[in-house]
Amino acid sequence: PSVSPVSSVPPITDLDELQHQEYRIYENDVDFRKMATLGSLLRYCQQIGTEDAEHYGITPELYASTHTSYVLAKLALHITRTPRVEETITVQTEPEALHRAVNRRFTTFCDAQGREEVCVESRWVLIDTDKRMILRKHPEGFPTTGWVDKLDRELPIKLTKVKREDCEELGTHRAVYSRCDRNGHMNNTVYADLICDALPLEVWRTHTVTDVILYYHKEVPMGESTRLYRAAVGENRWYMAGWQGDTCNFEAEITLAPLQDNAD
Repeated sequence: PSVSPVSSVPPITDLDELQHQEYRIYENDVDFRKMATLGSLLRYCQQIGTEDAEHYGITPELYASTHTSYVLAKLALHITRTPRVEETITVQTEPEALHRAVNRRFTTFCDAQGREEVCVESRWVLIDTDKRMILRKHPEGFPTTGWVDKLDRELPIKLTKVKREDCEELGTHRAVYSRCDRNGHMNNTVYADLICDALPLEVWRTHTVTDVILYYHKEVPMGESTRLYRAAVGENRWYMAGWQGDTCNFEAEITLAPLQDNAD
C-alpha cells in the first residue's frame, strides 16, 4: 500500500506549519458515539505526513523521475483519549533519517489544552518501482535535509501472530472504488476500517480502541479481494490478517478498553 490522501482533512497551506497543524473533527470522521474512528485518525495522520514530505521535495514528480515510491511497512498507534466530533486537535509530525532501509515518522494528536491524546509511529521503506525491491539508500539528489537523525520516541510494534488455520474466517473484502487511492490499491487507512468492522457491534457499545499494530505485506489492487481472519489473543485483544490465496496482505493486532477509561 502507498500513501495517498483519501480524507476530507483540509490541506496544509502554510509551509512554516507543515509539522504542526490544527484540524477540526468532522461529522463524517466519527462513529455512533461521536468519537473519531480509527480510520479517520489515520487519515489525518496520512494527510499531514504526505504534505510534510512534499514540503521537503518528496513529490509525485520526484517519485516518477527516480522510479521510486515510499510504501508503509508497519505502524503502531496508541490512544489515551479519542477525539470527539467538533473538537479541534493539533497534529504534529516528524520524520527520521534513513536507518537500515527504514524511515520512521512519529505523529502526535493533542487537544485544545495541549494534552496528548493519540500518537502514531509509522515505518516506511523506499522501493524501486521497476524492480519492486527495497532500496537501502536514497537515490542521488533525493531530499532528506532537515530530517532528525534519531527520533526520541517509539511505540511497541511487535504483534502477536496466529497461524491462519487457528483463526476464524470472516469473509472477503474487495478493493472497490471508494477504498482505493491514486495508486490503484486499497488505501493504507482502509485496513483500519476493516479490522474495526470485524469486531462485534456489542464490543463497540462498551469498549474503544487503545492500541493498534498494523503490518503491511502486499497491497490489494483495485478490483481484487482479501479474505479476513480473526483470533482472540487476550482480553479485549484480537489478531487479524487478510489473505489472497497463499499471500498475506496484512496483519494487525487491536486492543480495546472499557469506554469509561476513555472519558472526558
